[in-house]
Amino acid sequence: MLMIFTFGGVSSSFFGGGDGSSFGRSTVALGEGAGGGAEVATAVVVCGGGGSLGCFEQAARKSRQRAAFVFMGARISWPSGIRLGILRPVRPYAAMALLFVSACAAHRAPRKPIAMAPLRPAAPLRTEPAAMPEPEAPPERWYFEWLSRDGKRALLRRIDGHALSDMQTRVVDVDTGAMLEEATLEELGRLPSQTVGAGSKESETATLDAMLAEPSFAGDLVRGAELARGFPFGSLGRFSAAPNGAAIAFNAGDWVYVADKSGHVKKRLAPEATYDPRFTPDGKNLLFRRATGKVDGVFAKYELFIVPADLSSPARLLAGTAGARDRVVVDGEGKAAIAIASHEPQIKTCVLSVGLKAPFTVKKAACLDGAEPLVDSVLSPKGKWAAMTTTAKDKRWHLRVVSLATGKVVLDEPAEIGLVIRAISDEGLLVQSGPRGIMVDDVRVKPKKRHEVDLDVDLGHRGFFRSANELVYVHGASVAVAHVD
Repeated sequence: MLMIFTFGGVSSSFFGGGDGSSFGRSTVALGEGAGGGAEVATAVVVCGGGGSLGCFEQAARKSRQRAAFVFMGARISWPSGIRLGILRPVRPYAAMALLFVSACAAHRAPRKPIAMAPLRPAAPLRTEPAAMPEPEAPPERWYFEWLSRDGKRALLRRIDGHALSDMQTRVVDVDTGAMLEEATLEELGRLPSQTVGAGSKESETATLDAMLAEPSFAGDLVRGAELARGFPFGSLGRFSAAPNGAAIAFNAGDWVYVADKSGHVKKRLAPEATYDPRFTPDGKNLLFRRATGKVDGVFAKYELFIVPADLSSPARLLAGTAGARDRVVVDGEGKAAIAIASHEPQIKTCVLSVGLKAPFTVKKAACLDGAEPLVDSVLSPKGKWAAMTTTAKDKRWHLRVVSLATGKVVLDEPAEIGLVIRAISDEGLLVQSGPRGIMVDDVRVKPKKRHEVDLDVDLGHRGFFRSANELVYVHGASVAVAHVD
């Protein structure tokens, strides 16, 4: 049996043995708190089972303060100073009362357990994946189609990604870099890339004819003509507009078609593969390349043809133009077109002069010896110089520069690794660029005179001279001018 008595700060514990004997031990500890407060004492008395009240009295004498008796969970208090001796006459009854109280306390209705929410497993932590940075858009790439005759405007065509198929085109001011005009010629961009050969089908030809008859296609032809008309040959890729606005010519796959000024398609020029339509400066005739057979039993042989812009007479072959390439310029007098023809070793590499008026005389202005296949070439703005890279017999590239005024090769040397020909001026300044920088060679003197241009720029595929020392080149989505003297 356990009884705990407290007297103010006094606590007493009583342990009863189970055999009814009385034995005891009492300890009292008194002291002051840190603040000089109440007396604190503890009395421990061990007694028999029937000596509960006696034990209480014995413990109560230890204190003069208020006593509290806790027996089997029941708490009973007496004011301090009351002598417990008054309870002796009624000791039996008090004992019985204490037993009754303790029994009641022992049999109190159990408390309801506190309702506890069932434990739920912790939800897994949701970690959002780290936001990935938006990929940077690839840089725009523009191809330099033409520089206007006065050197004030540049015609550019975008050639990266889907923009290539949309035929995005713009005209920019050379001096300010500002965009003057822009158009996206989606219908022209939808034209097939092949209409002749194993990949072409009759059903696709019918589809092409239906496409060419659509009003939206005619609208793109007219819009393209407005952009290209002010540039040499009125050309934009494989598209050309007569400077006088009378006609439009374009490639659809491997065929050239001619339309009137409103975009109504009139005729296909030939069933054979034909490419690169170019109107003469007066707008009265149209030059184009057409396949006329095989060069070596494998590769097609292309020759120049000319036809009136109004299609009033059939196209006719210009003899001596076999192997003609697509790059053409007009001479300073506007009387001849200058082009390069080559398909070594079957067709000698030569610079051709083609008369732009009847009888359209063809002359060989200069030729290269050595039977070396042509790799790349550039012509000066008015056709006074030509620079060509060829493949020598040792498989290394060779650089040749030709003066068209004299017909002579003025520079013949191995091409330098890391440099590619970009442009040549009418004054004989040859520009090459690459990882090594921008190099300018004056080929009019021997030995050639070289200097490096202090510009950290990429001249791109090619540039155009607009004066003796001003080179216009693509810069981002516009153009810039480099002084190369």
